[in-house]
Amino acid sequence: MRVGIAGAGAAGLATAWLLDGVHDTLLLETRRDVGGNLRSVHPPAGSGTPTALDLGVQEVPLHLAGLTRRLADALGLDSGQWTRVPADRTIIRDGTSARRRADGAGTAHRGTGESSAHAADLLAKHAASWQRDDLAWIVRLEEVVEPWDLPRHVKDEAVYALPASVFGCTLLDARRLSARAVGAFYADRGDGADARTYRLRGGMQALAWQLARQCRSARLVPGAALRRVRRTAGRLEMIDGHGARHAVDAVVLALPAEAARCVLGSLGGAGRTQALLSTYTYRDLVYGVHEDPCYLPADRERWTPSTVTVHGPWAETTTWRARPGGDLFVSQLTHRGTLPRTVLATTAFRTPQPTPQMLSAQAELLSLQGEGGVYFAGHTTTRVDDLDSSLASAVAVARLLAPDSPRLARLAGTTGKEAP
Repeated sequence: MRVGIAGAGAAGLATAWLLDGVHDTLLLETRRDVGGNLRSVHPPAGSGTPTALDLGVQEVPLHLAGLTRRLADALGLDSGQWTRVPADRTIIRDGTSARRRADGAGTAHRGTGESSAHAADLLAKHAASWQRDDLAWIVRLEEVVEPWDLPRHVKDEAVYALPASVFGCTLLDARRLSARAVGAFYADRGDGADARTYRLRGGMQALAWQLARQCRSARLVPGAALRRVRRTAGRLEMIDGHGARHAVDAVVLALPAEAARCVLGSLGGAGRTQALLSTYTYRDLVYGVHEDPCYLPADRERWTPSTVTVHGPWAETTTWRARPGGDLFVSQLTHRGTLPRTVLATTAFRTPQPTPQMLSAQAELLSLQGEGGVYFAGHTTTRVDDLDSSLASAVAVARLLAPDSPRLARLAGTTGKEAP
């Protein structure tokens, strides 16, 4: 069988890797690079030694032994290539801040600091109960947060600000997201639970490149966006941006919903699928690397590895990396009124919004998986937009297309986040 895959992000590459040696695969990628949300840059340090900074997926909880850990082991990325990420976080607005340490304790600073730290802890504890009690995915965040006995400004600046910074939406729009989808990022794992997260020393994109290198029977075509899928002579045909036509037996779309909807436009019988994909909404997120600590408190003693700044209706994050050659920062720049003096690198993402409407459509989309030879992988099929869930979507596709794949057995299992 020949399988065409559109999108060389984590889901598309993992699908190709799982099918490698079982089917002939063709992988089309819009960008000249691979990785999708695994996107790293290497600005030089003062000594001339590059430092890897991640602009997309920045850290993963390897200790949970999920799919990311099993894949890293299978690819030969041993524990020596990972470094622990400090978990301290600060929320700032108008001179007030609240620090939340990795152990869950809050340290109050001026103004609403104590209330804000309490609100962040409250979100973590409730998010754990939503998972434990199987809260319906269509319940909006505001439905469970508004009854909390907290001042209005604390709910906005300490609860809704956190998902607003992750999904690039306003504080008001964050209220309308799925509580379960939001809570997956903040759930307290309980007393004594290991809250550590890790990043690859060479950047998370190294995981993508390792996947690509080990897809020996796949043909990877970068800079060739999929433009259209059509049916001809009983087979599917993928037409790329250069006009090249590729006959395949099955198509895996590891693409944003808006792109998938466009490429299916001329495929007969795909009307319902297109309608479902049209319910997905996105926000633009722009990240930049800079050396200017312009978004952090003036007092360096109050710097933390992650700082969420609430300004107007927006909340945006800055992560701090200390290094011998000078500090580096990765900041969301999408809505900032003032930009850093010098931006060393920038990149942009389209971030899906996990609304109840999207998640309802997603459940139906999954029921159409494989219909007419068309499959979906990546965030269009996952309730939680994280790396483990993206890999789980690739595993789900591989189970349908290559159940006897030797590599599939090494990654078998789910995280529980992505199941419909």
